Amino acid sequence: MTLSNKIKEMFFMLFKISVVIIALHYILKKLTTNEHLSFSSFLKFLAKNDLFLLKTIIFLFILSIFNWFIEILKWQNLVKSIKKITIMQALKQSLVALTFSIFTPNKIGDYAAKTVYFSASKKYHIIFLNFLNNMGQLFATCLFGIVGLTLYIVKYRINVSHQNLYQILSIGIFIILLMLFSYKYFRPHLISKPLKKIVSLLNYVSATIQKKNIFLSLLRYLVFSFQFYVLLVLLNVNLSYFDAMIPITSMYLLSSIIPTIVLFDFAVKGSIALYIFEIVGVKEITIISTVTLMWLLNVVVPTLIGSFFVLRFNFTHSVNLTKKVTVK
Repeated sequence: MTLSNKIKEMFFMLFKISVVIIALHYILKKLTTNEHLSFSSFLKFLAKNDLFLLKTIIFLFILSIFNWFIEILKWQNLVKSIKKITIMQALKQSLVALTFSIFTPNKIGDYAAKTVYFSASKKYHIIFLNFLNNMGQLFATCLFGIVGLTLYIVKYRINVSHQNLYQILSIGIFIILLMLFSYKYFRPHLISKPLKKIVSLLNYVSATIQKKNIFLSLLRYLVFSFQFYVLLVLLNVNLSYFDAMIPITSMYLLSSIIPTIVLFDFAVKGSIALYIFEIVGVKEITIISTVTLMWLLNVVVPTLIGSFFVLRFNFTHSVNLTKKVTVK
């Protein structure tokens, strides 16, 4: 092995270790510096409500596994438009991407990490497929969220002034008209070559693959929203499934429109959930505990597994392999 290769390997090892250390540091920091609930109080509250029972832990982990299994199926389904990959490969790519995205804004790390598994010529393909993946989940969030938020406003008689509605509607119409005008008269200047290339990639993704992506996104939404409801029930919240889904879907909709880092996602959801569920009559400690548990089960645990794959990842070997990838 040449000196140059040894230096590269050392650099990549330091890089991988740094990513894992930063991810773990941010997780530990958020667990110990929650302004709404101390970690010791959180543990006492869970113990008081018997959430440390083995059967409860197993059931919650099964829901989390099902949640992430669907996400892995989504990625495998989209990537097959370029190359068929196994469930295990999709799992590694998804969890490594999560580990990178946990401390980067708006999932930038998620996009960057997945491109490493494929050849440089397929970079825009992977970015576009990841965009479709996220848009599918956003579609599910908006679909259920709009219905839920409408029912929430009607059921709890939330005061939304007509003036505010007119202002929002006017701004929305203005933005749409501005975009249409810009697209018509400045399209050659606004659309760069990379963007044109990404848009053209839609031809690679069949309608069947896109429909399956939407179906899996809807299914995944139902799984993690049901998990949220289960946690509320375990923490002694007396709401029917339908009544609980109204504030749950409203919370996910409102939190999805706020740009954030994955790591702080639970803090954003927590703040919104406090307002949403306060009107419903759920105690602050209950809702913060629920949001924190959702974060631990669906972000922290997969990130820890992803950190293991990051440390085992061979950047040099991966680059050499991806050079051989071709699209039929």
